[in-house]
Amino acid sequence: MFTMHNARRAALGAATAALAASATFAFPFFGDWTGPTNLEALPGSSPNINTPAVDGCASLSADRLTIAFTSNRTGNFDIYVATRPNLNSGFGNPVPLPAQINGPTNEACPTILPDRIYFSSDRDDPAYDLYVSRRIGNSWSPAMRLGPNVNTPGRLEESAATYSAGGHEIMLFSSRYPDGSDGKIYQSVDGGPKSLIIGGPNQSGSNNRPSISADGRTIYFDSDRYGTLGGPDLYFATRPVPFGAFGPAQHLTSLSSAAFDARPFISTDGQMLTFSSARPGSTSPAPDIWFAAR
Repeated sequence: MFTMHNARRAALGAATAALAASATFAFPFFGDWTGPTNLEALPGSSPNINTPAVDGCASLSADRLTIAFTSNRTGNFDIYVATRPNLNSGFGNPVPLPAQINGPTNEACPTILPDRIYFSSDRDDPAYDLYVSRRIGNSWSPAMRLGPNVNTPGRLEESAATYSAGGHEIMLFSSRYPDGSDGKIYQSVDGGPKSLIIGGPNQSGSNNRPSISADGRTIYFDSDRYGTLGGPDLYFATRPVPFGAFGPAQHLTSLSSAAFDARPFISTDGQMLTFSSARPGSTSPAPDIWFAAR
């Protein structure tokens, strides 16, 4: 006989199962990161991914089959992309993006999305601004400079990261002075005026080049705050809800080094982190692209 007691037990069981399912989706279990590995160590990787020039500030496509990054291998900083056929292969030979994005100026720190790419350029402001180009078939639209809700004259606007929550699109980005000081991480909701993110990431030091998990709850960035191993190091912080304040910044000591370490980019599935590093094992003293997996 189905009693009220049974009904309560059934309702409690359903609620518990729903909560567990929600928690599993929102907070997937991950193991520890593997040791840092030069991106060219992937099987079949092109030897032209990392060069004696600066190569880095990379981002991954949602399927992890395309990487976009910055390099000054031909003089100016330009944006290159490389692809691979599957997740077990290395990335092929990098190619520069077309004139709609790369020009006679400097372009840097791309964030590649399914329908667009954000990047930083000094074409209109010597201190760099953020731009966006939208994908049109197999090509790109002319780059459009983001407005004053994001860009600030005289401050270097760096890599942008986006995520969706509650029907809104949130863009995170960093802004600092050209000498590298006073780096702060901001957010803009649906293209609105920027505001500082709240919590641990901005509490000390110069904090730059953020990326964020697909659920909006974990931010990765680089910082020169007290306690680094050398130059800027890699950090992360978490929060319980996509619009809340972040908790204390956590030092990714296992992935950082005494050398320059910057722009940790978390993949959409949370299983791969790419970053720039000038640590031993790089092609030259200039930064290379490195990664870790979990």
